[in-house]
Amino acid sequence: MKRLFILVALLGSISFAQVSNLQMGDSYYAIRAEHSYGNMANNKNIKEAIKHYALALKEPKEKEEASWKLLRAYCYLGRFTNLDTEERGVFFEEAKKEGKSFFTQYPENAEVVYWYSMNLALWVNTLSYVKAALNVGSANETREIALKLIATEKKGDKVSAARGYQILGRAHQKIPHVFAVLSWVNKDSTEYYLKKSLNLNPKDISTALFLAEYYKESGRKQEAEKLLAPVLKSKPRPEEYLEDERNLMRMRNLLLE
Repeated sequence: MKRLFILVALLGSISFAQVSNLQMGDSYYAIRAEHSYGNMANNKNIKEAIKHYALALKEPKEKEEASWKLLRAYCYLGRFTNLDTEERGVFFEEAKKEGKSFFTQYPENAEVVYWYSMNLALWVNTLSYVKAALNVGSANETREIALKLIATEKKGDKVSAARGYQILGRAHQKIPHVFAVLSWVNKDSTEYYLKKSLNLNPKDISTALFLAEYYKESGRKQEAEKLLAPVLKSKPRPEEYLEDERNLMRMRNLLLE
């Protein structure tokens, strides 16, 4: 029995030694919503995921995958944990810079492209309305990123293409039209692109939320209600618990307004 115990312990230690930083990051990311309250998470697990993904960047074979997973973890930390306004601005400034570096290194990796765009958008959200409106470079880069993701539809990547359509639809919805500078922005294009996104990936309920918001802004409340009614019957997915719970909460509030 003693030998068996030692053997099991030895095999366990070998198995543990083989676990990479990338795998450790994935393990902590999978439990990122543990001990959450309302729609906010304790930041302990996501910070551990970030630590291990950052270490994985040093491994050549893991670097590309670790890059987008690190950006994804940054988004979660910034959106679902408590960061004060000043801390949030500094955090997303750094996340944007790091994301730009990854985007330059891996411009054909759809996950890197998408999660960089998310960090870019979150950085813009930390700016004042005037600064955000005047940030033409970021707006145009967002459009380029969206078109890059949309192009993946030809390769059969519906999820990435749906993300591209969603980004472009949201850009038309939120970015102010500035004549001769952001002339491509057209609020009336919002519905077209968000519908394209929803058709390609109906599981992304954030797209349904954005489209419903557009309907509500356009005075089309009944269409918003019809769109959201079946979605509100669903429950948050365990693997996307806080993400879904926040979207469902926003949907319920939207219909009460």
